[in-house]
Amino acid sequence: MTSSPSEEKTKPAVPRFGSFKQTASKPDTPKFTSFKEAASTDTDVRPSVHESASSQGPATKDGAGLAVPKFASSRIPKSVPADDSNSRQGDKDTSRDSRRVEKHHRSQSHRQHESSRRHHHHHHHHQPRKSPDAPPAAPERDSDKLFFIDTKGDRLISKYGGLDRAHIPSYVRHGGGKVLGSAGRLIIHRDGARDSFSLRFHGDGSAALHRDGLRSKSLRIAREPVRVRASSKTAGGDAADCGDGFIAIRKAKKRKRETSQGSSDDERGPSYRSIEGKAKVASFQDESEGSSSEDEAVALDSDDPLRWKSVQLSRRVKDHPEDVTAWLELVDHQDDLQRAGESIDQRSNADAMHSFSEIKLSMLESAVRNAATAEEKAAVLVRLMREGPKTWPSKVAAKRWDLVAHEETNNFELWRAHVDFAMSNVAEMQFDSTKKMFLARLRSIVARSGLQERIDCSEAIYVLLRATRFMHDAGYKELAVAAWQAVLEMNFFSPHLQEGIDPLSSFQDFWESEAARLGDPGAQGWKQFVASSGQVEALEPQVTHPQEGFSTSDAYKAWGQSECCQSNKAKMPARTMDDGTEEDPFRVVIFSDLEPWLFTIPTALLNGTTRKALLDAFLIFCGLPTAFATSTWTQLAAHDQFTVRNIKIDATIPTPSQSAGEAGTEHRKPLDPGASDGPMAMSVPLLFSDQRWFKYFGSSIENLPVDFGWLLTTLKQLIHGAGIDELALYYLGLVFAKEPSDVRKVAKALLKKYPSTPHLYDAYALAENSNGNFGTATIVLSAAVASPQLCSGANGVQLCRSWSWMEFEHQDKTKAVARLCSVSETPSKDTELSVADVSSTTILKARNRLSSNFHQSLYEDNLEDALIYAESWVWLAYLTDEGATEPMSAAQGNITSAIATAKTVTSELSLRRLAGSLGHERFLQWVAQILHMHTTRGAFRRAYIREQLVAFLQWFPQNAMFLTLLERADSSLRVIDETRQFLYDKTLVKSHDCVSSRNFSIRHESHRGNVNTVASAYEHALSADACKFNLGLWLSYVRFCYRNRSLRPKAKEVFYRALRHCPWSKEVMMEAFQTLIHDMKSDELRSVYNTITSKGLRVHVDLDDYVEHWQKGQAQRP
Repeated sequence: MTSSPSEEKTKPAVPRFGSFKQTASKPDTPKFTSFKEAASTDTDVRPSVHESASSQGPATKDGAGLAVPKFASSRIPKSVPADDSNSRQGDKDTSRDSRRVEKHHRSQSHRQHESSRRHHHHHHHHQPRKSPDAPPAAPERDSDKLFFIDTKGDRLISKYGGLDRAHIPSYVRHGGGKVLGSAGRLIIHRDGARDSFSLRFHGDGSAALHRDGLRSKSLRIAREPVRVRASSKTAGGDAADCGDGFIAIRKAKKRKRETSQGSSDDERGPSYRSIEGKAKVASFQDESEGSSSEDEAVALDSDDPLRWKSVQLSRRVKDHPEDVTAWLELVDHQDDLQRAGESIDQRSNADAMHSFSEIKLSMLESAVRNAATAEEKAAVLVRLMREGPKTWPSKVAAKRWDLVAHEETNNFELWRAHVDFAMSNVAEMQFDSTKKMFLARLRSIVARSGLQERIDCSEAIYVLLRATRFMHDAGYKELAVAAWQAVLEMNFFSPHLQEGIDPLSSFQDFWESEAARLGDPGAQGWKQFVASSGQVEALEPQVTHPQEGFSTSDAYKAWGQSECCQSNKAKMPARTMDDGTEEDPFRVVIFSDLEPWLFTIPTALLNGTTRKALLDAFLIFCGLPTAFATSTWTQLAAHDQFTVRNIKIDATIPTPSQSAGEAGTEHRKPLDPGASDGPMAMSVPLLFSDQRWFKYFGSSIENLPVDFGWLLTTLKQLIHGAGIDELALYYLGLVFAKEPSDVRKVAKALLKKYPSTPHLYDAYALAENSNGNFGTATIVLSAAVASPQLCSGANGVQLCRSWSWMEFEHQDKTKAVARLCSVSETPSKDTELSVADVSSTTILKARNRLSSNFHQSLYEDNLEDALIYAESWVWLAYLTDEGATEPMSAAQGNITSAIATAKTVTSELSLRRLAGSLGHERFLQWVAQILHMHTTRGAFRRAYIREQLVAFLQWFPQNAMFLTLLERADSSLRVIDETRQFLYDKTLVKSHDCVSSRNFSIRHESHRGNVNTVASAYEHALSADACKFNLGLWLSYVRFCYRNRSLRPKAKEVFYRALRHCPWSKEVMMEAFQTLIHDMKSDELRSVYNTITSKGLRVHVDLDDYVEHWQKGQAQRP
């Protein structure tokens, strides 16, 4: 049915809302139908908008009396009385109805709503209409009605003007359209006029998703945890107000302040991610305060594992405060939290580190109070006293150390922490008081058991090393060297004395006779002195040349140069008749100065690992790497920042042209001389390598704190005089490192002394080959292989492998295979195979023999022989195996098979808990040498080489060889510095941090970075706990700043920082008179001199006397 045009003109406009009340009586107050459910309705029947509209009854027929309602006039006229209670109830109903209408309209699609509206309009137009004279029907408020009249109207009408979705702004959903309960991938989005569900894939959504994909933190709905248990404390104070089945969903981050205050801070657990203005956490008290753990809600914050671990550890120490292990884990966890707030380019500042130190200190104090046993208290006390000085003032720290001094008797680690503090505290450090600390500890150790226990011997050796290193750094070099001379003499050259003769008195006679001592040319030792009844010729007096004058107009600068010259001359103790002793009496070391430092190790212990520990300690004192590294204490000293040798760092920044020219050719360049300055396992290839490979001694022999000639003579006398054959290989390698041409004479002397030592033949052959004498090396190996005594078992395999390596270096791969396969159980002169005899069967037999011998040696707990077989097994696989998956040329071998064999060996060592040992490190160094050789012979993939080196560094993150090769495999053309990132992630962490790794980091920045990145590497190193008191790093930093023009103004400030951190070092203070002498004023130099004398450090030339004498000399000049 259609309508005529005349009817269309007279039709009134139909309102969009279902309010069809007649307006004849009250045209000014339109009333709209409210969709409120009646109270008496039993059935939950909710009609739609259209039904409610049609249920109000028909309108007038002609439409003349029907007016369009004015939505803006929704106020109730004053003539209508309004009840307050009804008004308030109406407000509530209006608000609730508005929300219901809003929810209803949002749930409908745009098309369905428009279609429904058109249908309603058509149906309403053809309804029969009543006469306009008919009175309007009064609304009935019966209980049967489902709806009642809302007198105030819908507030959204006045705001939006209707229900047209095209005219209404879209509601912003919480979470950006993500669906509650999903992982963030399921979202709601607008498809035209409809809301649709879809999955979000990588690359969709915001910029954060483009960058991180599904790992993006923006996908997380909320960082606040969802609590599955109602809080015991609600806002109203009554737990019954919270429904048991209600799970509260917190609001967004930006409305965090609006969240309910019902959950307390204690329940959420402390957060240590904040680093500014941290307060003391109340939960870390001794007493179990607050509610029990059962009242705690479980935090489901799986997107932040650090916070989750913090909550777990905090709850653990709260529930079990006596659990010291949990306390220490929580303290260590603070380092992870601090590191999480850092980046590779932006580290924590001083305030952040101080704040974290306060937190850890509070935890450690609580742990000490709750420690149940003495052992647990001792362990926590060490951590507490090392952490405390970072936040305590120096006087407070000194008092705290006085309070715990009685705990040091049976706690050696606590004593170590105390002596470290005493040396580095610039306000309290005095040479005499610190020296007394060392001496008192040494005497207490000796008196404990008479050094009958191995642990006591190890502690005594460590204390002697620390004490002599301290005296040497303070300028008393003669006393430190004399102490080692006397201790080694007493333990390795002691004579057989008659009964009733005091050994100490006999040694006093020997020392005061000023006969040749250990290390002096022609010294026969204490034993010969007693055998000859003291009839030994004294040495000739030493004559010193007069010192030349210095061309300077500043007396203080002239004194500085004179003092440095005198200090360099005083490396060895002098005799009474030597020149200069009358002016400097400290140069003569008398027996009373030595007596407190002497001790004798029992013979039963001296023949075992204790002897190696004593020799390693002596080598560390001399600035050399260890020879055995069998003792835990010597390994500790080798990485200790107070005893580690001062490595020379050449932090020279390359020019851009040099960097561009060397890019991509790192694997073909010679190794950096400083690349060998770091921890490595000693091996024959490292001791006798040429310029193409690493050297075990590195650049340390160029900067030794002792006289090199005296050191070589001492080692020679220990080998030939005391019969310590374990030092022969080390001594020969040291001679080769200093002067390769002298190795032949020394090697022949050693072979004459120890003719049945296969390692000496192997070492001598490699030394001759490195010197370019391949023919001589072949002769040496031929003679050794022909000897059944030398070529039996693993020793013969070692000799054949070295011979095979030499052949491969000389580009003869076939001969290399023949030499390696010539291993036989019954060696003879005909052992060597010809090239024609090498077949697949021979190779298979050699491989099976090496594999079986490796497993057999492991079964017999003979790790040294097992690894010799393993190294040859890997080398054979590289030379002979086929089916390589990596690039391989005719001059190369199968690197894939070699690495697979090495992984098999590592797995076997791991099963027997031998992985990570010194032998395992030596084995991986051999594999790394094969990798390096492979890269110099042909094509290779950088990613593959880096993958293997990273695997090696997982076992030995401090190894200098692995780090250097990793750096060479890194492409300098990439924007991301992979080596720098690896150092930050794996090596320069607290558990592995050491001085050598920091040195490597500085050298890396000098090669790849600029002046600022090198300075930043220095700053990071000197802020680390493992390096902040190292002399070598501070001296190198001062010289680096002075050498670079942009940092020269900073050099003086760095010098004063070094002085504050190393107040026991005269060398640091004398830097003002050497490197900075042109930038220091006379009053500043005088101040430095006063500091030297006030700390009790050694002064050779008195400043006042020198200045007076110098001024007289200046006055006499024409």
